[in-house]
Amino acid sequence: MPSSTLDLFEDYRPDTPFTDRVVCLLGTFRQSSRALQQKLREMGADYRPSTRPSRNVHYCLVGENPPADQMDYLATLAYHGYRPRVLRQNDLDDILSGHYAGYRVPAEFCKDLRLTRSHYELSHVDYSLGMNPLYTRELYLSPDTLTPQYSLYRMLGERGIYANAYIDETTDVLLVSDRTLEDITEGRSNPVVEYIQQTYNRSRAQSYRYVMTTESEILAFLEKGKN
Repeated sequence: MPSSTLDLFEDYRPDTPFTDRVVCLLGTFRQSSRALQQKLREMGADYRPSTRPSRNVHYCLVGENPPADQMDYLATLAYHGYRPRVLRQNDLDDILSGHYAGYRVPAEFCKDLRLTRSHYELSHVDYSLGMNPLYTRELYLSPDTLTPQYSLYRMLGERGIYANAYIDETTDVLLVSDRTLEDITEGRSNPVVEYIQQTYNRSRAQSYRYVMTTESEILAFLEKGKN
């Protein structure tokens, strides 16, 4: 056989979901660790035993008893919009059996923020300190409030709060309607949720840094300031 043909066989990589994708293993599987690692490499995966969940991982194979700290970090990555594809034992068995449909992911790493209640719970405005926590802050005012927008802009401006109808690199607070927070809590989308997600995903930011508040919270704060 010509050496050029041999070279072609040596360079060959099968077209599988793992081809040229970074893979990490968490926990134990029915397959032995050595056999599974060898199989992943045979299927074209970029696999190293030291690889852990990160923004630069395509697949996390999660078996039995995965390290708790690594699973926590997977949740942290998702909070910031980075979502390695998580595969369990049944998914792995399916792929190893040659069933590839539905398992492929893009080669390019992209943010994919999906707002959840945690984004509100972990970073909402604290009004309990007895001062104006939004003074001179850049605030996005969502357009779906029950209170007329012109009234909100006026009341916020009177308290030294800079409100805009858009999100840019200076925005650090998101004021959403109570209905939008309910949609986020229930996992529903709406134009405001989509706008926040898309704006963050298209930005150069590597971490979700927005503080969130609701229409009812800001109104209660503004009303309290009159007394």
